Amino acid sequence: MQLKESIYFHSPIFIQNLLTTLQGRRLFHERYGSAYQQRLQELKQKLGRPIDVRAEQLHRLNDFLSFCQTRSPYYQELFSTIALELPLQSIDELKQIPPLTKEILRQQNEDVHAHVHAPIIGKTGGTTGKSIQVHYTKEDMQIRMAHLDFFKWTHGVDQGMRRASFTGQTLASPQQKAPVYWRTNKVINQMLFSIKNINPKTAAAYIEQLNRFQPESIDGLPSGMIEVARYAKKYGMTCTFRPKAIFPTAEMMTAEERALIEDVFHAPIYDQYASSEGAPIVAECPYGKKHLHYEMGIIERDEDGEILVTSFDTHGTPLVRYRVGDRMTLSQETCPCGHQGPIIASIDGRGRSFIQLRNGHRVFEGELAGIVRAFPNCIERVQYIQETRDEIVLLYVPDERCFEKEHEKKLFFVLDRLFDGQLNVVMRAVPEIPKEISGKTLLIKQQYA
Repeated sequence: MQLKESIYFHSPIFIQNLLTTLQGRRLFHERYGSAYQQRLQELKQKLGRPIDVRAEQLHRLNDFLSFCQTRSPYYQELFSTIALELPLQSIDELKQIPPLTKEILRQQNEDVHAHVHAPIIGKTGGTTGKSIQVHYTKEDMQIRMAHLDFFKWTHGVDQGMRRASFTGQTLASPQQKAPVYWRTNKVINQMLFSIKNINPKTAAAYIEQLNRFQPESIDGLPSGMIEVARYAKKYGMTCTFRPKAIFPTAEMMTAEERALIEDVFHAPIYDQYASSEGAPIVAECPYGKKHLHYEMGIIERDEDGEILVTSFDTHGTPLVRYRVGDRMTLSQETCPCGHQGPIIASIDGRGRSFIQLRNGHRVFEGELAGIVRAFPNCIERVQYIQETRDEIVLLYVPDERCFEKEHEKKLFFVLDRLFDGQLNVVMRAVPEIPKEISGKTLLIKQQYA
C-alpha cells in the first residue's frame, strides 16, 4: 500500500475529507488555467454562429500533424516512411496515415510520446482490458475540461454548483464502522459517492445523504445511480433533490435504466463520450442529439463500424487515427441546437458487465477496467471470468520483457481487497485471451446467474 493511501485510510473521516479537498485543490490548479478560460469563452461565443467545420478541422489537423512530425519519434519515422506531405489539402488525405493500434501504443509507448513537458499521466484499462499509459500537457487537460464544462453549461450547470459524483474510487476503509461512503471536495463544491459500497444494506444511507446535500448536478458511473434508484423505487424512498441535469460517464444504460434514473432523481440525463486515452468528446445536446466537439479532433469509422480518432489535444501522447476499441454510428442529420459538430447516431462500444459477489453486491466494469492501471505496460491484457458464485478467474497476459512475479502478488492483493474476500481469486497467466465471435475480447465473462 502506498504511503498516501495508508495515511488516508488510517485517518478519521473528517481528515479524509480534508485530504480529499487538498487533492481537489491540486487538480483544480492543474485543470483550470488560462487555456481552460480561453477555450471555454471561445466555445460560448461560437455557439449558434455559422462555422465551416471542415475548414476549421483541417487547419487544426495540419497544426497537430506538424507538431507530431517534429516532436514524436514514432510519427517522425512513420511520416517519412509513407512520404507524407504537409500540409494536407483535405481531411480525406488523413487516410494515408496507417492506424495507431493499442498494441503499437503499448509496445512503443516512449517513441509515440512527444518531446514536450507532459506531466499529467492517464492510465487506462478500458473495456477491452488493455493496459495503456498516456501523457497530457497541462494545456491538453485544461482544454478537455473546458469542453466538458461547456457541455454542462449548455444544460444550465455552471462550475461551483453542488455536484454529486458517483465514482469507482475506494473512499472508505474496509475497517470503517460508520456508514459514511462519501467524501467532500470543497474546492469545487463536490461530494464523491463511492459505488463500491452500494448494496441493499447501504442504499438508503446514500439516498439520505443525497437528500441532505441537494445536488444541483449529478455525474459519474451510472451503475451506481441505477442501484440507488432501484432501491428508492422498490422501497418508496423519496429523493427530494432536483438537479438541473445528470451526466453519466463510461458505461451504457438501457432505455429502461435511463428512464428509472430520470424518474427517481427528477432530472434529465445527457450522455457523453470521452475515452480515457483522450478521444474527442461527443456530448448530448438539449434536443437529444450527440455532437462531436469538432474542435477537439476527427472521428472516422471503418468498414466494421470501429472508430479511429485523431485527437488534437493529445500533445503528450499524440493520437492520430487511433483505434480506441469502440464503435459508433454516424449520422447526416442536422440539429437546431446551435452546435455545429457532426452528429453521432449511437455509441455502440461501451458495456456494463459485472461480477456478482456472494453478498449480492456487484462489481461493475468501470471498477474492473481500472485494475491494470497500476501495472502500466507490463500486463498486456486481462479478462475476468465468473462461472460460480464463489470464484473469479483472472486471465492475464504478462509482458515477459518487464513482468515480475511481484506484480502477480500485487495484482492478487488489489483484487482480493476489491472483492472484499467474497470470492476466491484464481490467477492464471496465459499467452493470449481468445476473442469472441464478434471479434472483440471481453473484459468480463459473467457466466454465473
